[in-house]
Amino acid sequence: MMMNEILENVKEYYGKVLDGTKDLKTKACCCTGALPKQVREALSLIDDEIVTHYYGCGSPIPDLLDGMTVLDLGCGTGRDVYVAAKLVGEKGRVIGVDMTQEQLDIALRHEEEQYKYNGPVNSDQY
Repeated sequence: MMMNEILENVKEYYGKVLDGTKDLKTKACCCTGALPKQVREALSLIDDEIVTHYYGCGSPIPDLLDGMTVLDLGCGTGRDVYVAAKLVGEKGRVIGVDMTQEQLDIALRHEEEQYKYNGPVNSDQY
């Protein structure tokens, strides 16, 4: 299989085949540990559409992010971008990158609303 074909298959799966977390074909990428309190609190502010279209592997968000720059490769609908935005604070920056336009469309559709909860932050999603 050529690289372009692989990329198109991934875009098709995450952009068109999946309609929510329930549609994932595997549970191999699950995290069983409890999330840190500040991550749980930030997740409670995330719009349901973003959460139900989250296809990630647990939560790779560490403690002590205030003022840091976070790069989320494969950000999907932006769940972890918005959580990180809450945790980096006004002096931090969060950058989300994804190759699936349908996923980014969901993230960007909720951008203004999510920033109301997270406060002003330098955040971009591509």
